[in-house]
Amino acid sequence: MLSYNQVAEAIENEGRRIGQLAEEIADCAANAAETEADYKLEVAKSRIKFRDDAAGRGVKVTVDQVDDHATLEASESHRAYLLARESLTAIREALRASQARLDGLRTLAAGYRQAGG
Repeated sequence: MLSYNQVAEAIENEGRRIGQLAEEIADCAANAAETEADYKLEVAKSRIKFRDDAAGRGVKVTVDQVDDHATLEASESHRAYLLARESLTAIREALRASQARLDGLRTLAAGYRQAGG
């Protein structure tokens, strides 16, 4: 069983951890937004270029062909975007877990105070 002083120290540590996670979320959110924009731009450019190249050769292409080509061309940026998005999700989950731990520690501290010790 933790003493009141140990609980108070754990509350301070968890509070610092939450601050660090909040900073990480801001960084990851910016990275996820940037990689998403890069991915969407690459897809759009690829679609336009594929259609223009096909039209220049007099070849008709289907929407599915254009989409397939764009998907292949942008696969690396799509992968980077998915990784950035999942990193953001993982850090958000870590923040929620840390907040839950902090809530539990605060409840424990309140119990100590009510018990007078």
